Amino acid sequence: MALIDPKTGKPFPSSMLARPVGGATVVGSRPAIWTTPLGAIDPATLASMLHEADQGNSLEWHNFAEQIETRDLHYLGVLSTRKRSVSQLPIAVTPAGPSAAQKKQADLVQGWLDRQVLRRSLFDFLDAIGKGFCVHAIKWGLKPGAYMPDRFLFRPQRWFDISWQDGESVKIRDDASAGFTPDMDGATVEGGFSALDPRTVVIHKHPSWSGLTLQSGLTRAICWASMFKFFTVRDWGVFIQNYGIPGRLGRFGQGSSEHDRDVLWRALTDYGGMLAAMIPKEMDFDLIEAKGGAGAAEVHENRVKWLDEQISKAVLGQTGTTDARTGTHAAAATHRLVQEDIERHDALLLSVTINEQVVRPMIDMSFGGPSEDYPLVLIGRPDEVPVSDLVSLLQWAGPQGLKVKADDIYARTGLEKPEEGDDTIGVTAQPTPVQPPHSLPGEQRPAQTLPGRATPPSVQSDVEPGQEAEPGQDAGKSAPVSPPVSTHVGLNLGEILERHAQRVGKSAILDMLGQRVGGEIEQALSAMSAPIRRAVETSDSFEDLETTIRKMKLPTDQMTAALEQANALAFMLGDAAALETMGGGNG
Repeated sequence: MALIDPKTGKPFPSSMLARPVGGATVVGSRPAIWTTPLGAIDPATLASMLHEADQGNSLEWHNFAEQIETRDLHYLGVLSTRKRSVSQLPIAVTPAGPSAAQKKQADLVQGWLDRQVLRRSLFDFLDAIGKGFCVHAIKWGLKPGAYMPDRFLFRPQRWFDISWQDGESVKIRDDASAGFTPDMDGATVEGGFSALDPRTVVIHKHPSWSGLTLQSGLTRAICWASMFKFFTVRDWGVFIQNYGIPGRLGRFGQGSSEHDRDVLWRALTDYGGMLAAMIPKEMDFDLIEAKGGAGAAEVHENRVKWLDEQISKAVLGQTGTTDARTGTHAAAATHRLVQEDIERHDALLLSVTINEQVVRPMIDMSFGGPSEDYPLVLIGRPDEVPVSDLVSLLQWAGPQGLKVKADDIYARTGLEKPEEGDDTIGVTAQPTPVQPPHSLPGEQRPAQTLPGRATPPSVQSDVEPGQEAEPGQDAGKSAPVSPPVSTHVGLNLGEILERHAQRVGKSAILDMLGQRVGGEIEQALSAMSAPIRRAVETSDSFEDLETTIRKMKLPTDQMTAALEQANALAFMLGDAAALETMGGGNG
């Protein structure tokens, strides 16, 4: 039973399984080797090729686009990098739905992908990046119960052209008697071309900017930069020949004969290259070396590098992944993100082409009729959370109740689940049992001995021997000191706590003392900082401010007294802790 084409309502033609279309011709308009390679490039020739391509005659232009990839090594490198980054991406298949028939269709496509037919041709499909479009002939194969491509055959773009009438239709070069008419109102026949059956070829269009396919292709953007670079490299070679190779200068006297001059000239020319001259001895000849001008070697090198950077920006969107520079790790990471954006875009465009021109005919011919939905082939890296972020999530959210399938973690990390008897690394964290509320038994603690402590000295302390007033100082008067601080409070802290424990509590007393000491320290600090603040506001310069601050006599007495009270309070806190410990032991 013949399979019905859902587009035409007729059986699929048997020619689809015959020889692939669009091959080379020995005598005709599709030779395998182009016999008139492009010679020297100049602005007039390049402009003429672009103009002819815009009019629908792109034979010379596509020939130039092929050659420029082999002549411009930098363009070849960055363009190949962009192609290879996509051709190595994972390829996944998503069923159109949950039904058994839809899963069977997806399994058919997955089995075809496993044969690596598409993988082998991804690099060639991306030739459309530079030339705007790319044509591959499909070599269909018949398997038990399935039609699927056995191979994609690359066809050079110079065997095809774009219709000048609609700017989109791809036509193949054919005999002069053939004719092609684009599908549009008022179209005329274009002689020497034939139409392509969409089920026999894959036409991948890859625009680098918005516009018609007739004027697309990344080579259009970089051709001028490549041409100017060729000019610079040629001038650089002339410069090296003239100034990089030592020159020879021969001198002959007035009495020399013609024969002597011939001998001298042969010696000059046979010794080295072309840079040689012969002049009379009475004449002067100076070879001026270019320094820092238009002929300097650095000028040519810098111009070539600059043009290469512009090509890198056009092809890869950045220069960080092509030119190594020290100290730019962060910039290189950003440039890599730009390259990944372009990679993702290229992969999505190619996925659309494969789904529309390969997967759909494969399903229609294999299952005998149109389908509402088709399996989806997606080329590209899946949008997954980095493994480090996933591990961090499990580490912190797991104890809070987050539950994840172990199989998902194994699949995400690429590890295999261990089987019975395998040596494993790692242990399972055991949950800590929850203890219910319970009462602790009484504990009898032994008596404790407090360490010795010296009371801080004050003006009310007894004068030790050797600390008497100096001669000339009134014995009844002492040197100016800070206001006295009552440090004996710590000694009677036990009595104070016992007296007020039932009324306000021990901790409340300590809190009040701490708040009082903190307030006094804050007041002392404000008294010291106020003059400095006024000096900052009134000074005209840093020198004036420094002089004013040096002359200040800040009031430090209040701060000293506050710090002494804080020291006494620290001792009181220690005594309180000791009393609490002793009281619990005796209870």
